[in-house]
Amino acid sequence: MSQGFLTPFVLGSVVWFAAAGLTVAEVPTAQLAENGRANLPIVTSPQASQRVRDLAATLADYLQRISGAKFQVKEGDGRGGIAVGTAEQFPHLDLAGRWTADGFGADEQYLLRSHPGGLYVFGAGETAVQHAVWDLLGRLGYRHFFPGEKWEVIPATGHLEIAVDIHEKPDYVTRLIWYGFGTWDYNDEPLARWREHNRVQSTFTLNTGHAYDRILSQYKAEFKAHPEYLGLLAGERKSTKFCVSNPGLRTLVVRYADEFFKAQPDANSVSIDPSDGGGWCECDACRAMGPPSNRALTLANKISALLEDRYPGKYVGMYAYNEHSPPPSIQARPRVIVSTATAFIRGGLSIDEIIEGWKRQGVRQFGIREYYSVNTWDRDLPAAARGSNLEYLARTIPQFHGQGARFMSSESSDNWGPNGLGYYLATRMLWDVDEAKRVDALVADFLDKAFGPARGPMAKFYKLLDGAQPPLMSRDLIGRMYRLLDESSKLAGDAKIQARLDDLVLYARYVELFRRYANAKGDGRQAAFEQLIRHAYRMRTSMMVHTLALYRDLANRDKAVSIPEGAGWNVPEGKNPWKTSEPFRREELDRITADGIAANPVIRFSPVAHSEKLVLPTPLHLPDSPPLDDTQRGRGRQVFWTWFDAAPGELELEVTGGLIAHYRDRGNVRLELYSVCDGKEKLVAHDASAPPDGKPYEVTLHSDRAGLHKLVVNDGSDMTEILWPAGLPRTIKLDEDATVASGRRSGYFYVPRGTRHVGGYATPAPGAVIRDSRGKAVFDSAELDGPDYFQAEVPAGEDGKLWSLRGANGRVALLTVPPYLARSPGELLLPEEVVKADAERRQ
Repeated sequence: MSQGFLTPFVLGSVVWFAAAGLTVAEVPTAQLAENGRANLPIVTSPQASQRVRDLAATLADYLQRISGAKFQVKEGDGRGGIAVGTAEQFPHLDLAGRWTADGFGADEQYLLRSHPGGLYVFGAGETAVQHAVWDLLGRLGYRHFFPGEKWEVIPATGHLEIAVDIHEKPDYVTRLIWYGFGTWDYNDEPLARWREHNRVQSTFTLNTGHAYDRILSQYKAEFKAHPEYLGLLAGERKSTKFCVSNPGLRTLVVRYADEFFKAQPDANSVSIDPSDGGGWCECDACRAMGPPSNRALTLANKISALLEDRYPGKYVGMYAYNEHSPPPSIQARPRVIVSTATAFIRGGLSIDEIIEGWKRQGVRQFGIREYYSVNTWDRDLPAAARGSNLEYLARTIPQFHGQGARFMSSESSDNWGPNGLGYYLATRMLWDVDEAKRVDALVADFLDKAFGPARGPMAKFYKLLDGAQPPLMSRDLIGRMYRLLDESSKLAGDAKIQARLDDLVLYARYVELFRRYANAKGDGRQAAFEQLIRHAYRMRTSMMVHTLALYRDLANRDKAVSIPEGAGWNVPEGKNPWKTSEPFRREELDRITADGIAANPVIRFSPVAHSEKLVLPTPLHLPDSPPLDDTQRGRGRQVFWTWFDAAPGELELEVTGGLIAHYRDRGNVRLELYSVCDGKEKLVAHDASAPPDGKPYEVTLHSDRAGLHKLVVNDGSDMTEILWPAGLPRTIKLDEDATVASGRRSGYFYVPRGTRHVGGYATPAPGAVIRDSRGKAVFDSAELDGPDYFQAEVPAGEDGKLWSLRGANGRVALLTVPPYLARSPGELLLPEEVVKADAERRQ
């Protein structure tokens, strides 16, 4: 967060602004360089540490790269020149009082202030000085968007000046973006430099990782002598979860924390988060303590009491995660920091409910354990991870901060191809949550500085990667990626811009190869897997995809492929037939692009938008066709549309939740019934009485309104069956965002008059076909070589008719016709504009 004033000034094509504090006339301008000559030296205190001296030298180096001027670094009192250091190192300037007295993040504060004799670049501590140096360079046009020198942007201008008076302090104390599968031989140093240049490094380390296993390992003798310290499972003392009710175990845990801080006196915190998974102690005394959250917090509280007594400024950390994510019923002590996980949470509660619940129990400071990218979930594919969703980042980072979060730790991946822009924006917002209001400007700055004259097509390219509006995986997506990169390459006109585009070409090729592998069968799957891993390894230094994660994990989860002996991820190049670091030549990159364009055509139809203003299709006189056997099961969020002819209306359902027994800890099935009128929704009924136990329950929802209604079902993804009453409309929407059904989907949809093609998207599935009104198959999804778009011609006389989808198992989206499906014509609702238009054509 910044406080103060920065005069707007033009450097290249970018105008910089900061919060208003002083008037333009009150802030002197520091003239740094003119016509290749430095106007000011860089000054350090005679008492400066080596780290501060190194930072001063770095600043001199980058100012010379920007301006062409050589900046002298010398010792002085800071009254003149560009003074770099801590305010305490220049005591006569009397600036140390600008710092907040204490609190999290206090030692990361810094100020930048221009004055008639030069510029102050001061920090409350050495890391703060580091932040100040890179912030100053950023205000002069420098950027480091992604790790690696290719993604550094160093402007060139002979004239450097700045009028600035700002005081900065981070909004989030920790701003950690880390790789779930770790770093390898090539990406550790580039990541460290990127973190330094983007103010990611923090002076506070919050330890919250799973700690029970470490305690078990460290005190093997104690656990051997006292097996009663282990959790009781099925009558045996064998769980890695502790018997928290045991006083001796609690004493041992406090001893662990005490010895931890004695061995690491500079540590800020110690973790006491439970081991992963379940297995909580089943003894009567532990059960009497309450749920796992109570037990986990009990140990944290014991450590907090120790810290309050002996270790000022130290904290104990833990997650609100898995079985210990729901809020406890006991109070937290002052030194406990709880980081709420945004996934793997239990009890059917939302993130907000978990945060507020822990706060009510006395948690004074908390953090967020995020998942910006998990390779096993997203496999580095476009728009597949939270880190690619710019809307999610801009919404949640300020929201969590507003709720009181001051620590962020996000699992991520070395996949800067799909997620790099999101990671970069996240660092900006984690430092200053108000940056979320400037996302559009920050994206424009990225496109302008990283791609220059190619910013236009690259804006379209990055739209394809934005998880806020994720495109469907298809040849069309890959074809568009290649075409936009080809167009950008023709506009680049700069070697460094071209190098960035080349990295993204390699990423597009990775996406193409992954799609081929994911859909290959038999022997072809092994060949496609090998080609994918070879390519990922060869392009690894681009850091566009997380090669280490793919190499280590794909074959572990896909038993249809294998890595032969001698080709494993840990077998070095030279001895490994799958590994080569041969650079990609220009002609090879151009051939990849050309071949990618040829092999991946874009769709020939344009999707047609239809409203959700649904009505009964009575004016269309649709035939009374026999009902089709549609699945009534689904997971996650399901949406159904229905209609009440008169008020009051009644919806009688049979609800069976928890059909996946392993997930029966996600809470009861939640049903919400909304009345929809003129595009506005009003909640008229809700119910959460059906438990996830695999048994049917009668649920009745009432509405005092007639007309269109929407039923929303949420079950935490443990699978729910909803049996619908006869005679009442039951319509689902099959668009790009529709939840994939559990089972085979069948139903009728309407093809409006004048429609030439039925276009859509589907995953291949044997027996999944679209039939026209005569029952003739016009599309069979089994013909697809993977999830892709399809287009079926509408035969003469077959428009203005009911068609059907039969036996769809997987995703189906209808994109050129109203995307509404029902088991029978009597259950179908259609957009009002379609019904009105086609009714008029019938007359």
